[in-house]
Amino acid sequence: MAANLINEIKTAEEKAAKSVQDARTGAAKRLNKAAADAESAVKEAKQSAAKQFREKLQAAERVAETQAKSIVSDREVKTKAMYAKQKEKAASVAAWITEEVMVRYGRG
Repeated sequence: MAANLINEIKTAEEKAAKSVQDARTGAAKRLNKAAADAESAVKEAKQSAAKQFREKLQAAERVAETQAKSIVSDREVKTKAMYAKQKEKAASVAAWITEEVMVRYGRG
């Protein structure tokens, strides 16, 4: 009976040791999988954030390009109008100077 009890205790200890080892192995596997999943999630989040950043940047560049074209077009119209106005003034000033020179120094 004592021998049976010792064998049962050894068997129970072996089962307990195997259960502990199996639990440790399972926990290590779960921990490794969780770490890999977390790393993958971080990587995906970074890629998603970078993609969203690029998309928002491209959208902002398109808006800026449209606004720049509008500003340049507006400035061209104003510049042409100012040039025409100044050209008229220059022509009248040139005619006045020519007339003054002719009056003062003669026409021929």
